[in-house]
Amino acid sequence: MIRTTKESHARKAIGEPLQLWLVEQIRSLPTVNDPSMIQSQKMSAHGEDLIIDDEVRRSLPVSFECKVAANGFGKTYSAHEQAKRQVDAMASAIEIIPISCIQEHGKEPLAVLSMSHLLKMFFAILSFTPPTTGANDNEIH
Repeated sequence: MIRTTKESHARKAIGEPLQLWLVEQIRSLPTVNDPSMIQSQKMSAHGEDLIIDDEVRRSLPVSFECKVAANGFGKTYSAHEQAKRQVDAMASAIEIIPISCIQEHGKEPLAVLSMSHLLKMFFAILSFTPPTTGANDNEIH
């Protein structure tokens, strides 16, 4: 339990490096042409951890919450390690992204994947151009 402002600031400072790292990663996306379009929220502020400019949010409609803890995420990490081991055991010419699905009773299922894989997926989505078909045929032009 946090009892003082000093304790509160000390706790929040633990998560700040992750938040700042994520800001830099998102700033490298192709739709971010100005670093000020992605900002780190002040550690004591309420709301989402990254302030994303509306222009960027149109192509990247996400909100990030960063959490750092010494423990408490053990089962999540164990599930993801199992997913990674299973991918490592596969013989494939393409990169397979390990994703762990977790769910607590009565809660929405969540997907867990490494941040590097998530960012690769963002880059792929942002650079994807869907094929077009003609009005009277099924051929791709």
